[in-house]
Order: sequence, then structure tokens, then C-alpha cells
Amino acid sequence: MTQQAYRRLVKEYKQINENPPPYIIARPSESNILDWHYVITGPPGTPYEGGQYHGRLTFPSEYPFKPPRIKMCTPSGRFEINQRICLSMSDFHEELWNPSWSVATIINGLLSFMTSEERTTGSIVTPESTKRELAKRSKYYNLYSNPAFKDNFSDLCKQNLRDIKREEEEEAQRKLDQVDQEAIKKLEQDEKRKVTTSIDTIEDPEDRIRAKQIQEVNEKKKQPIPDSFGGGLIKISVVLLAIFVGLALKFNGAV
Repeated sequence: MTQQAYRRLVKEYKQINENPPPYIIARPSESNILDWHYVITGPPGTPYEGGQYHGRLTFPSEYPFKPPRIKMCTPSGRFEINQRICLSMSDFHEELWNPSWSVATIINGLLSFMTSEERTTGSIVTPESTKRELAKRSKYYNLYSNPAFKDNFSDLCKQNLRDIKREEEEEAQRKLDQVDQEAIKKLEQDEKRKVTTSIDTIEDPEDRIRAKQIQEVNEKKKQPIPDSFGGGLIKISVVLLAIFVGLALKFNGAV
């Protein structure tokens, strides 16, 4: 490695730390400054939203006069994992390389290409649903199936553990709430079915009509009623109670 490459990469690392580009983290490995690792966070409004995509930039010793090799290591549905990606700023096209381009320029270009529909060597075509599903799984993949990510982003690994635990708890609560709602709905349906069946077994037509009227009033009582109607509701309840008592006395007298 030339001194020029070393000084240039040290300078770029300092610039990225002081002014990090949106959605991008990048740092060299501790053992080799020519071997860089980056993380792209999927931007909002894209199929990659919330995803965490780890990749590598391998710089030649002649940098900045020659371009780096670009790879993505996390499944994204956009690029083959651990395969060279052909871009104008990658080692596929040394003739197009501009020495003024930097690490930030390269990863921003990769992100722009990632969210487009263009194709190139190293890219793949998948449905949007696949990209979204892979975005959801990306943190889990990086944490448990990506050793290079764990070696270079221990801080993100800790955050991933917290995020995964929170997501699992939220999913468990969502399923529990769904089960509770279904159980409540079933109980209400069963109760309504029992009441309807009970009324239908009344033989006397007039008594059946009165019972249905009482049921309808009880249903209305469950609905919110303005305070101004409180007195009227009490009167209706008293009348219905009197009717019910009269029917009971009538029935006992008949017996």
C-alpha cells in the first residue's frame, strides 16, 4: 500500500465520522485500512425501508487512482450476496474512474443504484414483496449469519439484539390481542344466539313480541345516550318492569 492511499483513506474516514452521509455508516477494518465495511439503512418509501445492508469495499494499493471492488453481504433482493457489483465507480470500469470520488461518493452511488430499476452484473430481479421481507429479516441475518458484520459493527449488534427483542414482543402482543378480539367476538355471537333462541321458543305471540321489544330496549341501553335522555330512559325501564311484573302475575294466576 502506498503512503498516498493510506493518507487518503485516513482522511476520508475522518470526514465520514465528522459528517456521516444519510443512511450510511462506513469504516475500515482494524487490521487493514484497504478493507472497508459499510452499512446502508434502507430509506423510507422504498422496498428496503428499515433494512440493514452490510457490504464491503476493497481498495487497491493504488487508490485513489484505481477504483475499489464493491460487494454486498446482506441479502437484499437487489444484489447477489458476496459477488462483485458492476458500477461506473467499481473495479469493473477502471477507465471511468475519477480520483476525486471518495468512499462516501461510492456508497451513495451504490445506494442510488440500489433504489433504481437498472440492471448490471451482480444485480438480481425479485418482486417487491421479497425485498420487503428480506428487509425485515436483515438485522437477524447480520446478527446470526454474518460474521464479518459482527466483527466490524459490535455496536450495531447490540442495537440489533434490542430491536429484535422488541419486535418479537410486539408481534407476540399483536397475536395475543388478535386472539382476545376473536374470543370476545365469539362470546358476543354465542350470547346473541342464545337470546334469540330463547325468544323464539315463547309460544304466545304477544309474549314473544313483548320479549323482543325488551331485548331491543336492552340493546339500545348498551349504546351511549346523552345525559338529557337519562330521565326518559328511567321511565321506559319502569314501564317495562311493570309490564314484566304484570305478565308474571298473569302467568301465575293462569297456573
